[in-house]
Amino acid sequence: MTATTAPDFRLVRTDVPRLDPAPGTSLTLLVLAADGVRCSGVDLGSGVLVRTWAPAAPETRLRAYDLAEVVVAADPEEVPDPAAPEALVLAEAPVAVGRMAGRRVERLLRPLLHPSDEALLSSHGPAIAFWERRADHPSIALAEPAGPILLRREGNFLGCRFEWQAKARELPCLDRRLAAVMDRDGRRVMEVEGRSRILVSLTPPIDGHCHKVVEAVLPRR
Repeated sequence: MTATTAPDFRLVRTDVPRLDPAPGTSLTLLVLAADGVRCSGVDLGSGVLVRTWAPAAPETRLRAYDLAEVVVAADPEEVPDPAAPEALVLAEAPVAVGRMAGRRVERLLRPLLHPSDEALLSSHGPAIAFWERRADHPSIALAEPAGPILLRREGNFLGCRFEWQAKARELPCLDRRLAAVMDRDGRRVMEVEGRSRILVSLTPPIDGHCHKVVEAVLPRR
């Protein structure tokens, strides 16, 4: 990876702490979810959740709790969802540089947990109209459901069922690892073992609406 300048970012003071890094800034992320050119994780320097888009997928597939080095692109405006305050455009694909486990992971993630008494991503419904989005509202959240997490496989669809604010919810799940496990075992319904967390995000606008999806189901470390 090309050498870059030292980290040079500031936190933009809105309801959502976010980075405003200079082009060429190098960051190290704790990966929470990654799929193709998309990667969601925690910036180690600030402890802030970020969502990145790269021009290409990484050579080595990233897994939850990997550490990845990324470089911020020169044009920060080229994001699929301009209303996402956590979005960053990368100059090149992320590069895996290690893994993190145990208490270090927990110290990073616990302060980021979505308050259990608040609606996920500021909305009770499964989608938000794009024209109602605000740049000072989050587009990604780390949540810890109160009860078990169930996965339901139906054709190519994977649904994630969980309880939030004493109500049952189901959102599309993009976790390919769990989908592969269910397909391998021929299971249509699976309960995730242990106390796990979910990474919920908003999709870019689809027919005027941004839909909530579960990017990953994350085991406690």
